[in-house]
Amino acid sequence: MLWFFVDIIAVVAILWGLYWLWARRIEREIAEGAAVEWEKIEAQDKALIDGIDRAKFDEIFRRVNFPRAPRYALAAFSCFLLSLPATFGVLAAALLIADRFGVSPAPSDLANRYLIEGDSMRIITVAPPEAALYWIRDLGGFYYFFGVLASWLIIVAVFTRRYHSRRPGHLRDELQRAR
Repeated sequence: MLWFFVDIIAVVAILWGLYWLWARRIEREIAEGAAVEWEKIEAQDKALIDGIDRAKFDEIFRRVNFPRAPRYALAAFSCFLLSLPATFGVLAAALLIADRFGVSPAPSDLANRYLIEGDSMRIITVAPPEAALYWIRDLGGFYYFFGVLASWLIIVAVFTRRYHSRRPGHLRDELQRAR
């Protein structure tokens, strides 16, 4: 299990390294675009950049034009992978607490109540009654499936809320705000 988590961390590190290389290339392209846009605004609408120096303009231009979605998607995916151990720990603890307090029924009680009738099963008559215990025990996997799904939905909700709350406006709006 330890190697599984080491592999997850290695995959996340590789993905962030690739993102960093991609972001550096995009930064260079945005710097070129900022220089062109600065000259255009300086020639056509000088009042828009009054009180803003070139470094501040470059920062605003980058904030407006840098693609934010890949970073947020990669951060959410990293949280998906890195949250798995904590999610499994919380789910196992919840199951243990439910067993201790008698909230979750024993598989043998469920099998006797719903699946076994005499010496055979009600639903699958060719299977021995012991198969009902294995089947009910395996249904617990749905608990983990939906628990992981719920944790991932929470992660998506947090990242999408943050993505949209920090969205910059258009270049003109951001320049007017900066003055």
